[in-house]
Amino acid sequence: MKRLASVIGVGFLAFCFAAAAFAQQPAAQKVVKWKFQSHWPSGSTSFKPLKDFFDKEVPRLTDGRLQVTLHPAAALVPTKEIFDSTRKGTIDGATASPIYWMGIVPITAIASNCPMTFQEPWEGLYFHFLMGFEDMMKEAHAKFNLLYYTEKIYPTALISKKPIRKVEDFKGMKIRSSGAIATFLKDLGAATNLIPGEELFLALQTGVVEAAHWGAAGGALSMKFPEVAKYYIQPNLAMAGTDVIIINKEAFSALPKDLQTTLDLALRERVWRRTHEYIMDEMAALDTMKRDYKVTVLTLPKEDQKKMVQVAMKQWDLAAAKDAPSAKAAAMMKEFLKKLGYID
Repeated sequence: MKRLASVIGVGFLAFCFAAAAFAQQPAAQKVVKWKFQSHWPSGSTSFKPLKDFFDKEVPRLTDGRLQVTLHPAAALVPTKEIFDSTRKGTIDGATASPIYWMGIVPITAIASNCPMTFQEPWEGLYFHFLMGFEDMMKEAHAKFNLLYYTEKIYPTALISKKPIRKVEDFKGMKIRSSGAIATFLKDLGAATNLIPGEELFLALQTGVVEAAHWGAAGGALSMKFPEVAKYYIQPNLAMAGTDVIIINKEAFSALPKDLQTTLDLALRERVWRRTHEYIMDEMAALDTMKRDYKVTVLTLPKEDQKKMVQVAMKQWDLAAAKDAPSAKAAAMMKEFLKKLGYID
């Protein structure tokens, strides 16, 4: 009987210790699931890298507690409604170009609608993250219930059927363009036309337009432009943070504090990494264009580049005139460009 009592006693103590240990273990963590929509189609060169980030890196960083599903363009809401849909919480977040909501958040014109500013990606990164421009963008978007993250800094460049060796060569050229770059090219004497992407190759092939920009080398190669256009024109028309990530502020605030910190740091780090990945892909694309399609790179003389910048400054001033934050950001940008030697 004593032996049985001892066994029961030991068993009871073991049960108590096990119960206590179990009680000290944290309860299973709640899994948060977000719906994101991109402005890129699934075949875009930018869609897969971000999808991989959400599918692989975010679960690893959060121990699977945050799951973000990235949907391609127009899968959940029309692309032009991304800003309102994210702000209202219809979707938890999105990628987009802030050019879609410049009329609502004027300072976005400094980020995405000023041609001929920076020429190297590090310059754009420095302006955004070490001079305070990114913080200004975050503050402006917070008023609309949004968190704002630049996705990458990347170039826009022209590919042409005709050689452009001096600024006068733009006069009379038929160029597919959009936004402030189109206005800038018009001011150089070009005749611009906004042609949808699906019609653009045929337009180049048949001479409806003689030049176009679709991103830079990578975009041109993906659209097969080098088959009919053999001149890649430098300098870049823009080097800007035209792709961004926005997140509904309430959805973000509902995350546990540690997940907020993890996601915020991951997105802040990713823009540096993604920018350099993108630029390396650009270099590879340009090498392919030169090697396989016999594309020639033409760089306008420095004096002509300065003339182009002088013409482009009209667009900067228009962006600066929109409101006080825009004026402050434009002044910061001009001061930096002076230090870089791009303007006097």
